[in-house]
Amino acid sequence: MKKTDLQQEVKELINGYLMQKKVSQNKLAEMLGVSAATISNIQNEFWERVNESMLLKIKGFFNAKDWNVVETTNFSTIQDKCQEARERKMMIGIIGFTGAGKTTASRHYFDSNANTYLVTCGRTMRTKQFLGEILRAMGINYVASDYEMVRCIIEELNKTNNPLLIIDEASKLSPNALMYIQDIWDGIESNSGIILAGVEYLLLNIKKGAERNKIGMPEFYGRVAQWQHLVKPRRKEIESICVHNGVTNENLIKDMYRLDNFRYVRNSILNIN
Repeated sequence: MKKTDLQQEVKELINGYLMQKKVSQNKLAEMLGVSAATISNIQNEFWERVNESMLLKIKGFFNAKDWNVVETTNFSTIQDKCQEARERKMMIGIIGFTGAGKTTASRHYFDSNANTYLVTCGRTMRTKQFLGEILRAMGINYVASDYEMVRCIIEELNKTNNPLLIIDEASKLSPNALMYIQDIWDGIESNSGIILAGVEYLLLNIKKGAERNKIGMPEFYGRVAQWQHLVKPRRKEIESICVHNGVTNENLIKDMYRLDNFRYVRNSILNIN
């Protein structure tokens, strides 16, 4: 890609995001981890002030990839549950195997809806880093005590119209981080929704903790209004994903019927193309 093409693409991505998400340039800058001046320079096309590595970093945030998303059963289920959690002010857990499409569907809902905040958890993420990631998703750069950061999250969500917080890869969180989610929920439950998305042991560990009466776990388990389980790919879904992403050979498609998650399907298609 020529640099001028990259510049134009990044500017369009920023403009589209600001319009869709209804956030300020300053908040977007915090979310991207760049200065407000960088966003302003791109908006005003002062390209001599923005290097190519910065443009690539910003493009990476928007996850712009040449991949056509197909509305599978799991995709539609996640869209519906996100909307339900938002409208009914609920905390809903979404449970699915690795490669069930949780991240793709969550990201799509986040990209398509204002006042939606997406946090992806990591295995090595400490509690303060987790709280910091929630704040960064809101466009807030704030580091204080855990208590003060939780209060800041609650205040921001309560002054936002009909917000939704999506926590992806929640199964990677420590029990202590889950307790902070409970604290956040107790402060926002009449105004916001929360989605917890993770693999099967997210629910298993929470249930075990509740049954063994571990501190905070029975209370946390009781605050999740419902648990939605995702399903394995169907043949028609695999075929549709293949066709929409350039694979039309019937034999190649049939070979993919044996694959039991969408990540394997995607990897197979990318290897063919």
